[in-house]
Amino acid sequence: MMMNKIRRVGAIAALMLAMALSLAARDGLKGKHIYVNPGHGGWTINDRPLATINHAAGDTTGFFETSASLWKSLELAQRLRDAGAKVTMSRTKNGYVADGDPKRTPNDRTETYSDADGQPQLVTLAKIAEHVEKLKPDYFISLHSNAATEGKLTNYQCIFYRGEYGAEYSKGSQARAELATVYLHDNPLTVWTDTIAGKHYVTGDLTWYGVKPEKAKASALGYKGYLAVLKHSAPGFLVESSFHTYHPERHRLLNRDYCRLEGLRCYRAIRDYFSGEKDKLGHIAGLVKSATDTIDNKLFKFVPGSFDRWLPINGATVTLCDRHGKARVVKHTDDEYNGFFAFFDVKPGRYIIRIEAPGYKTLEHEVTVKADEITYMKMQVRPKKR
Repeated sequence: MMMNKIRRVGAIAALMLAMALSLAARDGLKGKHIYVNPGHGGWTINDRPLATINHAAGDTTGFFETSASLWKSLELAQRLRDAGAKVTMSRTKNGYVADGDPKRTPNDRTETYSDADGQPQLVTLAKIAEHVEKLKPDYFISLHSNAATEGKLTNYQCIFYRGEYGAEYSKGSQARAELATVYLHDNPLTVWTDTIAGKHYVTGDLTWYGVKPEKAKASALGYKGYLAVLKHSAPGFLVESSFHTYHPERHRLLNRDYCRLEGLRCYRAIRDYFSGEKDKLGHIAGLVKSATDTIDNKLFKFVPGSFDRWLPINGATVTLCDRHGKARVVKHTDDEYNGFFAFFDVKPGRYIIRIEAPGYKTLEHEVTVKADEITYMKMQVRPKKR
């Protein structure tokens, strides 16, 4: 009798534990604290001002890593908050530099722990690390794009955690990074040039930069590593999502929706790490290019034979129609030579994408949107007969 009672109590305890674990999984991001660091922040020469077809280097409406990183991060932060997470951002605005930065421009302000809205605006890496250490978040992510020689045909993804390959210095960082790369590499709209036979670069910062552990310098907080923004105890990583020195990618990074898509991928990686609930809506992202004309510009060197060779269509009207052809949402490609368009948070189902551009034939293509998936499209339009 007593044994049966013990068994019943044990079974009840096991059931309660299973229910608790199930509830924890369903909670997902609720109650989790995520720290988001948009790389760079100012308009200085160190913030990657690079020329594009429409913009001279240094034009703050043109390419700066500062802007692309912030656009990615704002999208990520909003989706995390919508899912119930607490989010801290190191900055929410552009044009901030470190106090005393000799390269400060008239458009730059000095960083502050609290601006008029009470929001930190931090760009000094050591100060960001101090801020993270003080808050002790559940997850840290720093968003950037990478650089090689200007115009080089190199474009791949890197994710660095603090420490050595296979020997993380902040517990849980490598697992977070390895899951994230699965989502972040899911971008068929760019051209990847090197993935080590299908594997992506996910490693410790000391390993990547060739620093021996015994030579690693400790920060004021006492943490060893290479990248200053990672010298804290919070689990996380820095991601170089693509190379802005690859010209076609730089032009894509001028499009805010293209950067938002990167923020969405980051969100999905973090959400799934914490076993959050899958999204009930889906997304569409695509490119509109000429089917007959290639692009010829010294600021648009592309990988030979790749989809990047085709002329991006500026100012195209892209309409999301229901399966009967009735217009639902209208977007336009920008004038920055990327041909990018996106429709976010679309109800699952069958749709028609209609492309209209001056001088080109109208193109329609049926597409199926699935919950929690991004549907990618590469559309090519043909010129009208002259």
